Amino acid sequence: MRPVLTATLLFAVTALLLIALRPLMPVDETRYVAAAWEMRMGGSPWVPHLNGAIYGHKPPLLFWLINLVWAMTGVNAWAPRLVGPAFATASVLLTGLLARRLWPDTPGRAGAAALILAVSPVWLLFGSTTMFDAMLSTATLLAMLALWSAIHHPRRAAWIALGAAIALGVYAKGPVILLHVLPVALSMPIWAGPDRPLWGIWTRGLFLALTVALMLVGLWLVPALILGGPDYRTEVLWRQSGGRMVASFAHRQPWWFFAALLPLMIWPFGWTASGLAALHPRRLWAQPGTRLVALWAAGAIACFSLISGKQAQYLLPEMPAFALLLAGGLPMRRWTGHDLWLAVPLVGLGLAYAAAAGGQISVLARLGDPLSLWSLALGTACLVVGIAAFLRLGAAPIALAALPLALMIGLHAGLSPLLFARYDMRALGLAVAPFDQAGIAVTDGSYHAQLNFAGRLQTPVARLTPADIAAWQQAHPAGVLLDQTGAPIEGMTAIARLPYRGGAYILYRMQEVAP
Repeated sequence: MRPVLTATLLFAVTALLLIALRPLMPVDETRYVAAAWEMRMGGSPWVPHLNGAIYGHKPPLLFWLINLVWAMTGVNAWAPRLVGPAFATASVLLTGLLARRLWPDTPGRAGAAALILAVSPVWLLFGSTTMFDAMLSTATLLAMLALWSAIHHPRRAAWIALGAAIALGVYAKGPVILLHVLPVALSMPIWAGPDRPLWGIWTRGLFLALTVALMLVGLWLVPALILGGPDYRTEVLWRQSGGRMVASFAHRQPWWFFAALLPLMIWPFGWTASGLAALHPRRLWAQPGTRLVALWAAGAIACFSLISGKQAQYLLPEMPAFALLLAGGLPMRRWTGHDLWLAVPLVGLGLAYAAAAGGQISVLARLGDPLSLWSLALGTACLVVGIAAFLRLGAAPIALAALPLALMIGLHAGLSPLLFARYDMRALGLAVAPFDQAGIAVTDGSYHAQLNFAGRLQTPVARLTPADIAAWQQAHPAGVLLDQTGAPIEGMTAIARLPYRGGAYILYRMQEVAP
């Protein structure tokens, strides 16, 4: 297990570094921490709220865990950022454990699978963020371990463990866990081979697992549905589950979206000849273990391709499956200059940095916050070190792992000043915090509570249309209004301009109190 533990530690250290190189990012990370903050400030522990309104988009587990961390460390912006990465770290460890269970005759495959997952750019990016997908990945891995145990150690405990894993996934991100687990559970007679359970045992086991999951989820869901009222029930039971599948109201993408992302998700290990050979259908169908993992990955990709709403992180629970499959085809040779084409993403990023240093990227020039030369130099140095390590390290898997590590660290190092200048909400939060009781409003129709935690606000921020501004001025004469349009607001004076993403927030106060 030493290689598995080493890979787990490697991911944990890299994730901490990436977190240090970027702020709490709007709108997702700031929104979820704001929901946890509102829960801490007296909101319902059963029904999450965001900016004073019921927030039925996600279950409460992440918000509970953030508040648990705050109970031990006090309220700060750093501690809640460790919750998601903690689950991602656990998932790397569970991936190695699952590999040992699936292929006990090839123990080296466990360390290889853990290493491939630990350095995957997709895993490093989303696994180090304050989101729900790393928790969902942990639940999916636990479910796969339970399904394998149900075959080789047919006891009720395995099916109960499967139900508990499904319940954990529901608490993490909702019923979407079923799209990751059910294709494998329902196809057990196909992938299990000679060890397949009898029809009656299999169906009773699945029924037991789903019953356990329903009972565990009911401990939260029943009180939440009662306390949340009809709007919350509609949001949870339909709009955030069936509504997303039938006609997504956000993140709509074509059916081939995930197929187009696959090359990125398996780089660089899946770009090698041996890595591609490991994904050959004949290899995938050769053993029960590979069949399980292949159906896990293929089933989820098929399900999510049929759903209208798609984002890259939706397949994060399948990243361990890709790592497990690619671990069966690790190249065991020294890399040479002829293999530098594998470093194309690093070369592309280096060229982009050179263009940014020369002022050739118009988007950055328009922002008025050009990337500093020192950050571009640091990011480029990380890329160069990664390519040098790729060519010099003797052990092939470690050498190949240097490329994605260098890419992610170099990307964050180069962009860090821009991220803190344009996405860090702390300055805006401090600017509006004194007006918490007097009144804070925004004219941004897509406001997602990104200021609520940054300013430690206890009063909801009003979202105004142009027709609402005059009435709000009369009701909140000492308040502050934030606008992104740049158009003058009658009766108000601009007192500050603070950058935000691709534009800026302009802070207005009534002319009588502006000085």
